[in-house]
Amino acid sequence: MNPLLISGFGTSINVDKRKLIVTNRLKNQRLEFYPHKIDHDSIIIDGHTGNITFESLRWLVKHNIHLTLLNWNGKLLSSTLAETPLSGRLRIKQYQKYQDETIRYKIAQKIVDSKIESSLNLLKELSPFYDIDIKKIEKFIQKERQSFVKSQNTLNELLTFEGRIAQIYFDSLSVIFSKTGSKFNYTKRKGKENSRNYNASDEINALLNYGYSILESEIRKAINSIGLDYSIGFLHEIFQGRTPLVYDIQELYRWLIDYSIIQLLEEGTLKKSDFIITENYHTRLRESAAKLLIEKIRINFNRKAPYKDKNYTYQNILIDNVQQLANFISDKKKNVDFVVPKLEINRDDTKSLREKILSMTPEERKKLGINKSTLWYIKKNIQSKDRIKIYDKVLDKVSDLDNLKQ
Repeated sequence: MNPLLISGFGTSINVDKRKLIVTNRLKNQRLEFYPHKIDHDSIIIDGHTGNITFESLRWLVKHNIHLTLLNWNGKLLSSTLAETPLSGRLRIKQYQKYQDETIRYKIAQKIVDSKIESSLNLLKELSPFYDIDIKKIEKFIQKERQSFVKSQNTLNELLTFEGRIAQIYFDSLSVIFSKTGSKFNYTKRKGKENSRNYNASDEINALLNYGYSILESEIRKAINSIGLDYSIGFLHEIFQGRTPLVYDIQELYRWLIDYSIIQLLEEGTLKKSDFIITENYHTRLRESAAKLLIEKIRINFNRKAPYKDKNYTYQNILIDNVQQLANFISDKKKNVDFVVPKLEINRDDTKSLREKILSMTPEERKKLGINKSTLWYIKKNIQSKDRIKIYDKVLDKVSDLDNLKQ
């Protein structure tokens, strides 16, 4: 995954002497890409004015680079995709599987199970750094699961079960957002005007909307490349103008967008000025914030994880999960499973370690051999940032603090 963001007024995309040319006259910017030598696999257009030529569209399609067009609020408007494989039989099988209530429920339950597992894993990985009672969350999920098992196991009950788990997941994220993005006044995911929260009322929801749109575009590309019909989903219902299968697969990877936003907030680089407030008091990202978020998402989707006895990027794992669904639909496989490897967060600055450093007395500092200015600098960083680097020498000395107090 390596998208190119194009934003701002006066942008144009055209082809000149074989090369794709992207220019912005107001910013005095010019990018040139030779045929078959472009590193980007997609272009995100986040702007209201500009132009693109027919020849540049042909250039992009022939290089398998899809365009993603976002609305002012970060919602996906449209995307151009390469020609889908002609697989009428696969789509007929997909419609048949959808109409079979037992099979549809089986696929939907696998989606929900995978989503819950990935969401819980993210909270577990984050719990050493934030006030998250992971044992309480696990008990809640276990209780909800036991209650669900005793139910009639209908699709509506499955959606209710998934919704209750999603609520406690976002309640936990709210704890993190309140610490990492306190200046952005985040309260909850759903807004009063629209339960889907397309028009964000705060900066963090604007980040979530934007990130989910990038994810939606990537999933559309994956589904299209395999030949499935994204208007026929299994967990989400069919509605005109919706893409239920895209939303189904999205559930498996939303956590990766959430983590990207948490990482961005932890760095403390985002400011109020990185966002725009519209005349209707809705919030959207400026180009500066969009670029930072897209870069985090790019890094995380290119992160490798163990999968089928090898290491693959999360983007390739996403594509393979869609392929495994297609194999089940076409009866090439008897069972369907959505396998998303667990994320591992390797950090030293745990919540307990931070508390030890902040409460360290001058006498303890001297006995541990930590320089006065070094400790002052670390304490300052802890108080001003949500993620810091603690060097091994200091880490080893702080680890001896408990022995010192005994």
